Amino acid sequence: MKKSNWKIFSVGAVIASLTLAACGASASLNSAISSVSASQYLQVHFTASLSGADAQKAEPILSTLSYDVIESSTSRQSLSQSTGNINTEIDVNVGTQALASIRDIGTNFYFEVNAQALASLPSVNLPSQTIAAVELLLNNRWFEVPASLIAANEPTPPTAAQTAKEQAIVQEIINDLTGVIEANNYTTLPGGGFSQAGTLQSIVTAVLPTIEKLDSNAPSPGKVPGTYTVAIKMSGSTATSASISITAPNGSLGNSTAEIDATIAHAAITVSAPTGATTITPAMITQLEGQVAAAQ
Repeated sequence: MKKSNWKIFSVGAVIASLTLAACGASASLNSAISSVSASQYLQVHFTASLSGADAQKAEPILSTLSYDVIESSTSRQSLSQSTGNINTEIDVNVGTQALASIRDIGTNFYFEVNAQALASLPSVNLPSQTIAAVELLLNNRWFEVPASLIAANEPTPPTAAQTAKEQAIVQEIINDLTGVIEANNYTTLPGGGFSQAGTLQSIVTAVLPTIEKLDSNAPSPGKVPGTYTVAIKMSGSTATSASISITAPNGSLGNSTAEIDATIAHAAITVSAPTGATTITPAMITQLEGQVAAAQ
């Protein structure tokens, strides 16, 4: 996979390992990743929600937003065996409209923005002139950010040793989490799947030694109140969805619950470079910034 994809798969690995651990499964992290990336195609749809104390401001926005991560192998092998040959698309949706789409194809990035979807977000009160300027410049057009422009504007990329160190850290934290969850009982869900709950304190206690190894000056969080619940639904041996929710006190207002849900599919959807994309240049960036500023 490309240098950026391991981070996406690390997130998937966390979800997979937590939920497999919740199943009481003895599968290792490698088999957890394999269960998600065994096909040459992957689609994960994310939604988030907030309920309980003081949720009335954020929940209308969260309930409108959703996210899609779509991956396909260009080598026609499973994603787990397609190192350096994975194309990725990330979509941010507002209701049924795509607000923004980003594609990582080879060494180039592509993006598209829907200004009208931005205007429909609750509590986003952008001036109509700004919306009109964004729509005029960007709407319904794909843009290509070439590798040369990315290299000129990003910090020095991490070395192979730095990347390996980051991956080792992610795995160590996952092992900490998995150990906690495997030690607890789980509940079988109707139709296939499992759920398991525990305390946030148990998670913090397990992960803190690893964090302190990374930063000896990391502050101790003290006692952490609250609980978590992880769940996975399955069709046979195939995971079809996963979720994690956290309930914790919100000051003096009472408890709040945040939840992230993910559905997992493997339809034959290919991610490829869009046709007719406009190539972004440094001069174009300067021009766009000036036009947007003038419209405000």
